[in-house]
Amino acid sequence: MAGQIKSPRSVPQYGGRPLSYSVAPLLIKKSEAQFIETALTDLLKKVEAFTEVALRDKQILKDLGVPEDLDPRPTPLGLHIPFARFDFLFDGKNLNVMELNTDGTAGFNVNEWIAEEAGLKPSENPNFKISERLLQALLEHSPEAREVVLMDFPEVGTSWEQHDLIKRWKPLIRASLGNPAVRQWKKDALIYRRVLSWQLRAHPERCQPFLQDWKDGQIKVVGGWSSDVGMSKAWPAFVKPQYVPETLLIEDGVVEKIKSEKDTWVIKGALSFSGHSVFRGLDLQQERWMACVDQALKESQNGRPWVAQRRVEVPKVDGKPIELGLYFLNGKPSGYMARWGSDQVISETSEEVLRPVRMTP
Repeated sequence: MAGQIKSPRSVPQYGGRPLSYSVAPLLIKKSEAQFIETALTDLLKKVEAFTEVALRDKQILKDLGVPEDLDPRPTPLGLHIPFARFDFLFDGKNLNVMELNTDGTAGFNVNEWIAEEAGLKPSENPNFKISERLLQALLEHSPEAREVVLMDFPEVGTSWEQHDLIKRWKPLIRASLGNPAVRQWKKDALIYRRVLSWQLRAHPERCQPFLQDWKDGQIKVVGGWSSDVGMSKAWPAFVKPQYVPETLLIEDGVVEKIKSEKDTWVIKGALSFSGHSVFRGLDLQQERWMACVDQALKESQNGRPWVAQRRVEVPKVDGKPIELGLYFLNGKPSGYMARWGSDQVISETSEEVLRPVRMTP
């Protein structure tokens, strides 16, 4: 209609609150990106291989903090980790991987949105059409699929991006949001699982239709139970890979060392996420630190494992800390995230600013 005013685009939100972002791009040289992506692709392959080992060893699964009866089946493409994000630090030379996100990995289209808002050209934008590429990666697991359902509980913190994904996908395929408690999907629907493993285990009564159809093979789910191995923060204690700071299971033989070297360690619950159950010795008085380590040991001995990881210096851009993320789709590097400005542990309540990533020659 002539003269009609176009409504502004909805700003990405978490938990109903707009996310903080800047359109000032973080610059990464293509040579740096090649180094990062090669290193992290190799690391993801190592985690996939370790997953195969862990699924055959109940003690390893116990040490990881995941159920000992995990379904060992990979996806149709033979992957345990179809979608993931490595969070890491990079100062132009040194690469330090902080953790791997596999279960419910979020932020694909949020970072696409920010790159669009910044007006990045396709040739310099690593997140160009990442939502569409996510859909195509889903369909690789079931090329004949005519319906894609993004499965999660309604009104979770990431609801904005889930609705935005469906909006982006609808011109390409029949796409909808699914509630695991309500059987509205059709037989053989392709399910993109975003509902978290711990939520499915903690509230099976709220997920019965989804869990039953998944068990009976009535639907095709991308995001199987075996991805939980990579989600645990304890796998580096076994794999001991390059580019991951020294990581130790918290057990009797190491607690005195961790206590005496307070400022050089961070302790984490093996299954923590969004900054929960993460303590930096540098932030605490000695007495408080010792109490935290003792409690972590107690919980580890009671089946809720914790790890200790060497603290590394966080690089800065424009005078403030920067943490990066590299997304993977079916094992291939597929986009970046940049969180800037927070000197706290990144969490749902920290005040970091999302920035676009721009590739430069």
